[in-house]
Amino acid sequence: MEVSAEDNSGPESETKNNSVIEETTPESFIEDIADDYVHYTKFDSTKEKEKFNENIEEMLTKLEEFCGLVDMIRVDNNLCLSETLPRLQKKCAKMQEIFEKVDKLEAFVGVVQANMAVLEECVNKAEDEMGSLSGLKKMLSSFVGPVSW
Repeated sequence: MEVSAEDNSGPESETKNNSVIEETTPESFIEDIADDYVHYTKFDSTKEKEKFNENIEEMLTKLEEFCGLVDMIRVDNNLCLSETLPRLQKKCAKMQEIFEKVDKLEAFVGVVQANMAVLEECVNKAEDEMGSLSGLKKMLSSFVGPVSW
């Protein structure tokens, strides 16, 4: 009797079947799962580490920019306090002198207005008493004759 390669009824096929049966025992199944978990828990953390380092570098860059901005503001504040503010105080003192002159000028204008009002009142009174200038001309022209002015 010849045993063909396709015939599974020979002694070799029994050992194959026994090895397949042995591999499916609970112990071998647990070992396979344990090996799978070992491979699963092994991972390469270099990519995550690189991303983490890039994020840290970016944050440090932004922090340096912020510190530069804060320093610039401090310099501007010092400039304002040391130079600009004293200049403003001097200009305010000069403006105070001008304000006093304007107040005196307003008082003078008030006095002139009052004097002008009194003068206008006197002129009106004189015109009423003497008549207008045209009336005075008529009076003089009637005494002397026609006068051309």
